[in-house]
Amino acid sequence: MQTRRIKAIQSKLGLEVLDRTQLDQIKAATLHVLEHVGVRFPSEKALDVFAEHGALVDGDSQIVRLPADFVLTALSQAPRNYVLGGRENNNDLVLGSGYSYFATDGCGVETIDFETGDRRPSNKDDVAKMARVSDYLSSIAFYWPMVSAQEYGRLAPLHELDASFNNITKHVQTETAMGGALAAYAVEIAQVVAGSEERLNQSPPLSSLICTIAPLSQDKEGIEAAMVYAAAGIPVGFMGMPTMGSTAPAVAGGALTIGNAEAVSAMVLMQLVNPGAPVFQSLLVSGMDPQSAEYLVTLPEKYLCNAAAVQMAHDWGVPALGGTFGLSHTEPATWQLGRDSVYTALLCALAGTDITIGLGMLDASTLLVPEQIIFDDEIYHNHRILTQGLDTGPDGIALEVIENVGPGGHFLSQKHTRTHMREIWIPDLTHPRMNQDGNQELDIRQRARARFDDILANHEPQPLEEAVQTEIALILKKAAEQLGM
Repeated sequence: MQTRRIKAIQSKLGLEVLDRTQLDQIKAATLHVLEHVGVRFPSEKALDVFAEHGALVDGDSQIVRLPADFVLTALSQAPRNYVLGGRENNNDLVLGSGYSYFATDGCGVETIDFETGDRRPSNKDDVAKMARVSDYLSSIAFYWPMVSAQEYGRLAPLHELDASFNNITKHVQTETAMGGALAAYAVEIAQVVAGSEERLNQSPPLSSLICTIAPLSQDKEGIEAAMVYAAAGIPVGFMGMPTMGSTAPAVAGGALTIGNAEAVSAMVLMQLVNPGAPVFQSLLVSGMDPQSAEYLVTLPEKYLCNAAAVQMAHDWGVPALGGTFGLSHTEPATWQLGRDSVYTALLCALAGTDITIGLGMLDASTLLVPEQIIFDDEIYHNHRILTQGLDTGPDGIALEVIENVGPGGHFLSQKHTRTHMREIWIPDLTHPRMNQDGNQELDIRQRARARFDDILANHEPQPLEEAVQTEIALILKKAAEQLGM
């Protein structure tokens, strides 16, 4: 089975959750927080860079305050458009081109075993198998290692990259290679896969996402890894995850301001490290249940905030990463999961997010159920068609065809009809074909699993060259030796 061409979303409808006045209000509040409240950076390396460039640094509290002009000047250097490279050129993703590229979700810790159906800790082979399936699916434009290679301990992030690059020809994004040392090895792997410094700079095969810590703090390992990536020209993004009622005010605007300040302060640092470094922004707002303190990811405010975050990133002049799918359900093919997946994915697509993660994971992105990626693939393609809107041009109305057929005729006789009937996308899971007896053999979950198994059994991505595999193996060996693992 050959890799199917990536089918990105190009929304022609457009969704703006915030009007210009609201955008300006949140931007002004964010700049106020950055200048008067500040963000904590628990990293001497980061504090030194800020101090060298004239930011207001309190060494004791590790809080950095950034005047508005300082922030805006730094962010003006960040590119709006750049490329996330695939291992094959036809899988390059051009950010800022008007297309939305979706990816898997990642960093899960458990999987439903592909053979036994038992729930167990994930391993490197799971990462590899899901990369192969993701390489085939046209909904997946880039790959987050979906689960962790737990048998490798602290070296797991590097082994996840090894399993990913060996099993997918698309771009890979890591959210687990944290800390300066691991990030440096990840950069080495990216350099080997790219094959040349020019290719690494023009279309890097690796990017990274770093999560901030609400409220108004950075993670030491995360921010120091980000500095390594930025220095090497590897695109790096920052995701704020404020929770209304606990790590953010119990209102959406306050949560957006908190997350905005965290991500913007980190992007400013990247421009100080390497002016022009490619960065992107992401915000995932959630809520706290006031009775149980449970983490709630299925709230209407969350869906609106996810779409608003896309607008805010673009207003700062950087690409946006949206968060979709990956909800707090443990079973596929349920009414609630389908409902909530539609809200998260469709709103971000309509808002014009550049890149988006989330396909294939359950239980708040911690559990891999193999067939879930097939369900999410079908939801994705529904959204892809929806966001295209309607064609009312000459071919879309087909007035000449209507005249040719006339009253009482049949349109199947027309070449125009036969051509366009082949272009209509029909969801396989919800509209299964009948077998020879006229019956459906399997229920919807069994059909999804059968399709998953077929892809896994028959799709073989173009492998890395043997010399590249050898170099990556040497990097993994060196990392184990030098880090004492």
